[in-house]
Amino acid sequence: MKPYPGKKLTEQQRIYNYRLSRGRRTIENAFGILSAKWRIFRRPIKANVDLVELIVQSTVCLHNYLRLTENASYTPEGFIDCESSNGEVDPGDWRKEAVDDGGMRVLNRICGNRYGFEARCVRDDFKEYFNAEGQVPWQLEYVRNCGHLATQGFDV
Repeated sequence: MKPYPGKKLTEQQRIYNYRLSRGRRTIENAFGILSAKWRIFRRPIKANVDLVELIVQSTVCLHNYLRLTENASYTPEGFIDCESSNGEVDPGDWRKEAVDDGGMRVLNRICGNRYGFEARCVRDDFKEYFNAEGQVPWQLEYVRNCGHLATQGFDV
């Protein structure tokens, strides 16, 4: 999914871009942690789809268990990306582990920059959802303050 381009965006478009960015960061963190902690994710898995599904489910279960029981040593402070109160993302230490061993690589653009009609419709549907029944309490204040929460106590 692509964010809305440009600087003169509506408030709804800025909310969509912010929520898309948070979602991407969450997914990147999840995969980054798994690839930093579980070597099997650092290279393509050569197995049938059913076995790959079991491997992923098993490592996610182990990951969740270790987060609950060994959190301080399994994911020490600073290991996971976090967002500061001013909206800046502080990269987590998992990036050093995963990248140094070849687990995460920067991908170059492999296709054109054209955005299909169906993809545009899906993006607009998500924009509407994020600004209606899918909204979260802090998103509007966050976007209106250009990424800075004016009120303390919001967990972003």
